[in-house]
Amino acid sequence: MMKRTNHFASQHYKARHFWFWFVPISTSIFMSIVLSLATAIDVSGGSRVGLALFTGFFAAVAFGLNFLQTKFGWSSRAEVHRSAEVELGQVAFRLDTLSKYEGQGLTSGSHSTRSRANAIRDLYRIDVYLQAMQRCTPPIPESINEVFYLLASRLKGICLKYPNAVKVRAFYEEEEPDSENPVPIDMQIDALDLLGREIENYWLFPLFLPNARDVVSRTIDIFFARPQVHPQEHHHPHHDEGIDNGSYYEEQQSHMV
Repeated sequence: MMKRTNHFASQHYKARHFWFWFVPISTSIFMSIVLSLATAIDVSGGSRVGLALFTGFFAAVAFGLNFLQTKFGWSSRAEVHRSAEVELGQVAFRLDTLSKYEGQGLTSGSHSTRSRANAIRDLYRIDVYLQAMQRCTPPIPESINEVFYLLASRLKGICLKYPNAVKVRAFYEEEEPDSENPVPIDMQIDALDLLGREIENYWLFPLFLPNARDVVSRTIDIFFARPQVHPQEHHHPHHDEGIDNGSYYEEQQSHMV
């Protein structure tokens, strides 16, 4: 999830820097140049004074906006979040290579003692690195955090209350259910991917973000829509069950929205 939140934070700050700082500053500088040229060409005294005042006004606006741009630092934040996204992708790749030690692999199994020791060392380094990155990276905008954590909370609630929501999708059934984290990892990844697409489809994104409750509710509705059964496919007993015989759909407006 950290990789996704940094990705959207980078896009959000980059768009804000472009539309709120770069465009107004560039426009003010352009107007100052044009008015300065007009002042040099115009020969009448009255017009010259008016053009000079407007030139000074746009120059002052450009200076003030540039000062505010430096104070807010949206451009540098966008770059930091972009770097964090790339680095988290590399960490995810390294963790994927260490997945062979999952379960009892670090304490027993066919792996050599040296190999297990190296894996423990790598996991410790990754943990320290992630903690340092979290301290050095600017905080994610609250509006972005709210969207992703709200989706994770609702997924957990649905899977606890409606376990058939997992069973109805045969490709998630292989994972063992966990009372503390009932959402299968693959399901969570797919839901987060869908949420990302819904956010990107918002017409004001990335300058503004959609309402968290609205976009999460729409994502949940789409994600848990009844799977389509094609006539040529073999009948699967879960395909006709829905989610607890449709009780999720009857209650989601009162419980989820």
